[in-house]
Amino acid sequence: MNEGTPDEDVFPGAKLSDPAMVRAMGGALAVLAGLLEGKGVSTVEETSNVLGIYAVITGETAPDEGLILACWAGMLRDAAQEKAEKDGEPGKWD
Repeated sequence: MNEGTPDEDVFPGAKLSDPAMVRAMGGALAVLAGLLEGKGVSTVEETSNVLGIYAVITGETAPDEGLILACWAGMLRDAAQEKAEKDGEPGKWD
């Protein structure tokens, strides 16, 4: 059996895209979401939630794009969770 890369095993649509590009763009989105939070525009958590909703909607018509968007939403959620734990709010994500 031909096994894919770890990214392909978690996100099957990753084989259609460049995994390094997906991770880099997710990191860039996390930076931008952090800047928006710092300016009081939106929280990283809110940005993650909205992006996650967009991922689900997009996945209905473009499954590969939906998977990439879901990956990015997950990366933002991880960033929000890390910040909450650092700020002493670990129970929020249970």
